[in-house]
Amino acid sequence: MSLSSLQLDAFTAVARLLNFSKAAESLFITQSALSQRIKNLEQTIGANLFIREPGKVRITEMGERLQRYCAVKDSMEQELLFNLQPSNEGQLGGITRIGAFSSILRSVIIPAMSSLLRKNPKIQCDFIHKETQNLPELLERGECDFIILDYALDSAGTEKVVLGYEEYVVIESAEYSCPHNVYLDNAPEDPATRDFFNNQDKTPPEYSRRFMGETYGILAGVEAGLGRSVMPVHLLAERPHLKKVEGFAEYRRPITLHFHKRSYYSDLHKAILKQLTENCSKYLNSEIAVRI
Repeated sequence: MSLSSLQLDAFTAVARLLNFSKAAESLFITQSALSQRIKNLEQTIGANLFIREPGKVRITEMGERLQRYCAVKDSMEQELLFNLQPSNEGQLGGITRIGAFSSILRSVIIPAMSSLLRKNPKIQCDFIHKETQNLPELLERGECDFIILDYALDSAGTEKVVLGYEEYVVIESAEYSCPHNVYLDNAPEDPATRDFFNNQDKTPPEYSRRFMGETYGILAGVEAGLGRSVMPVHLLAERPHLKKVEGFAEYRRPITLHFHKRSYYSDLHKAILKQLTENCSKYLNSEIAVRI
């Protein structure tokens, strides 16, 4: 028995998008042709790969196993084709996608990756910014190869590495006075202020919230004296218009790298893992990365 590349490509597109119509468009084929390829693949394997429900598609356990196989196969093929070209000798190349939330991506992950990317310009590294709650589904659907969260995801099929610890503090403007009971957050669902005060030894103060849309909007709002905020302390670097408010207990969260467990990891994957574990702590001023 052998698996058709056309069928596997069709499967990978549906597994990533969980939508037959969008998957067909991405492959420039009709939806009926896509469905036939999936049907033929399911007959070859002898199991259903997707559960089709009104308005949505879910991947089965066998589908998840096949998705992991396809990821390993694609990684090995990509690495082989790159290494076969004499001009690429001694270089790393390929495509990788790293997803993270805003306060980490811009100030920690991109700087930590920069020396590897400068040394190996044939690496196409796409950085993806999403809110923390939206990142796990990107990894699950194969839209990211790595994601970074401020907690460890509870998933048996996922490898987890703590890159360091993000220390949260209360900040305010160093130039303007501001109301001490107003706190700036990203959006109503942003838990940063609530979690910080829930982890203090004293009774949380009464406060109201204002929403600034994203992390660097919050920093601009605090600098302008619009309110206080709970922010990672590393974001205060080279920002003389901000200052830390003393009198609060230490509160830290583990910055954790996640990726799917595989039987084979490419040289590019291993290089990225090494780069992040060795460099992120420089920007977080925290502990050595540990595998958990």
